[in-house]
Amino acid sequence: MEQLKVIKKDIVSINTLLFLVMAFFFLFIQHAYRHQISPFSWVYFKKGIELFWYVAVLLVLTGFFIWKHHRYAPYLFQASIFLVGFKIIEGLFIEFNKVIVIALFFFIVISYFLYQLLNYYFGQASVNPNYASSDLFPPLLKEIHCRLLTGDRVIEGTLSNWDELGCFVKLSVPRELRGGVRVVISFRDREFSQDGEVVASIHDFSGVGIKFETTIRDLTVFNWSEFIEIVDELGFEPQRLR
Repeated sequence: MEQLKVIKKDIVSINTLLFLVMAFFFLFIQHAYRHQISPFSWVYFKKGIELFWYVAVLLVLTGFFIWKHHRYAPYLFQASIFLVGFKIIEGLFIEFNKVIVIALFFFIVISYFLYQLLNYYFGQASVNPNYASSDLFPPLLKEIHCRLLTGDRVIEGTLSNWDELGCFVKLSVPRELRGGVRVVISFRDREFSQDGEVVASIHDFSGVGIKFETTIRDLTVFNWSEFIEIVDELGFEPQRLR
């Protein structure tokens, strides 16, 4: 999968970054609680950084990968949560504490659901091109052509990934696109159109991810939801087109 420049960050990625900060704070606080010292002491703060510097490095690296929407970000998130959980459990073997056990339970539950949300978000078509620069063949074996209308420009492209919420378009000619666009698809003698917003692009501007606005069905215009229904009925899936 190509690495992206995400123009509009989703709330899931922002909340995950905040959770990583809280995860280190949880590790920091529980260690102070077990040793009955103030976590707000400057001396303990320096001591805590010395004790858990490698955890901090992993959390910062994970946050950077999530911010950059790197494909390995969910795996690093898993590793970060495992390391924080392991250090807390390690402390419980030294000195058992019911309060820390209860807090650890909620930490694991929240981590699990946040990981599922992160996986779901990274799987959305608007941030997943479904092809890589290392591919030795055209991204799609069966091409579904489309046009992007923005202002007075008409840009030709090909759908490389799609779902109910958006799509990713490989552009015929690299262009930098931002803001609102209209996607027009000619398929099976019908023309489908939908307004959306560019939320991601490949670094060389050869493709863009588009997230669609929610619209009510109109009998006079075929929109994105109707296109999705048709391609689903025909058995077209992005994974099978490569």
